[in-house]
Amino acid sequence: MAASERSRMPGTGFVPAIEVIGLTLTFGGLNAVDDLSFSVAPGSIKGIIGPNGAGKTTLFNAISGINRPTSGRILLGGQDLTALRPHERAALGLSRTFQNLQLFSEMSVLENVMVGAHPRMSGGWLSGLFARGEVQERAFEAEAWRLLSLLGLEARAGELAADLGFADAKLLEIARAMAAKPQVLLLDEPIAGVPLADQNRILDVIRAINGEGVTILLVEHNMRVVMSACEDILVVNYGRRLAEGKPAEVARNPDVISAYLGGDPSHA
Repeated sequence: MAASERSRMPGTGFVPAIEVIGLTLTFGGLNAVDDLSFSVAPGSIKGIIGPNGAGKTTLFNAISGINRPTSGRILLGGQDLTALRPHERAALGLSRTFQNLQLFSEMSVLENVMVGAHPRMSGGWLSGLFARGEVQERAFEAEAWRLLSLLGLEARAGELAADLGFADAKLLEIARAMAAKPQVLLLDEPIAGVPLADQNRILDVIRAINGEGVTILLVEHNMRVVMSACEDILVVNYGRRLAEGKPAEVARNPDVISAYLGGDPSHA
């Protein structure tokens, strides 16, 4: 039974980590996301795949609060996020990375990670003027070191982010997103452009993060990564759900083969 089905069954006690209900985003008369509904089970890794222009990043922008949906609802652990701004969603436990790197190139690797923790600062920026802010900063720094160790970047903590190779820069962006201590992490193409020799490093990091109890929603074109990392896959096309299920089921789906994998359904 799909997670989206369990979430609607009374008496099951199942509350999705993320639930998207009837989501539509319209730009200039075009539905970039079109009445899309799905859910993500707590502690799972769910993949989202689809052709270029299918609406995957637009969907992430809606979930993270960058774009306000035309209609529909977005829930985090049962709490409605639809009207909240991005920083408010981050404070509630939702974090993301971007397809195009968003690092502070002239800051150190360690400082980039610590920036990601500031949505958790109690009392806002004013607390930084007092002793409580100093205590929080030390705690953030300790957590940043832990994340750099987890991601294999500890030795490069003092280097400028601009000096990192592409794979390490991708890992740094993941570390910064994790500094907010999210319940749910949205990863937007974390493998894209990464050399084959480094892809398994990032895949191992994704699994390690999930092993710490973080639910992951993953947009990725690399089918090897999606099929090996994800427990459940949603396929979107023209902003709508084309298929959903376990990796093996999705890979055999004739509509998916035709629309995404480029094969002939008659030979599936």
